[in-house]
Amino acid sequence: MDDVAPDRKRAKTETLSLRLDPKTKFILDFVARLQGQSITTIVERAIKDNAGKVGLGPRYDERGNEMEPRTWTQYWDPSEGVRILKLLADSEYPSNYDEDELRQFTLSHWKFFYSEQEGKQPRRAYVDILWPRIDYLLTKWRDTRSENYWAVSSEMMLMLRSANLAPPEDWPPRAKGSTKVTNAQTANIKGDLDDDIPF
Repeated sequence: MDDVAPDRKRAKTETLSLRLDPKTKFILDFVARLQGQSITTIVERAIKDNAGKVGLGPRYDERGNEMEPRTWTQYWDPSEGVRILKLLADSEYPSNYDEDELRQFTLSHWKFFYSEQEGKQPRRAYVDILWPRIDYLLTKWRDTRSENYWAVSSEMMLMLRSANLAPPEDWPPRAKGSTKVTNAQTANIKGDLDDDIPF
């Protein structure tokens, strides 16, 4: 594996490979030559022009008035985590199973990802720190939640503290009326159970 310098800047462009039939390729070359632009510029412009006509949500309100759809501009953000959370917060976004599970995880741990419990407004500073390890966090939550639903919270708190950010207060949430069980109480419970064992 090649070593990557820690201060290396992230690439500002990404590569996209396309398979085109000869006619479409000729059209691209033709338009690019006449307009004096690169094929990349022609493709980018065509994508943005077309994307501006596609959006989420009903085109009419409850009174029948035509409404503008929610296009990509409502969801775009330089932060990958922020833009994904904004997309998943829209009930009309056609999410898949993995995205639904991710949404459930972030809502369950909403103080780490959103500024409010409904999960509409991403909490940018926290998201920027946690998102690079979101796959690991989601996997750990999936593996441990049946035994300790909040086990991954402690790791997220450590990540935030390492970035000089104060973690959420009053976390994890407790059931109403529940009290914290002390080690002594746990020992007494274990002792009572041992006394009941008939062998």
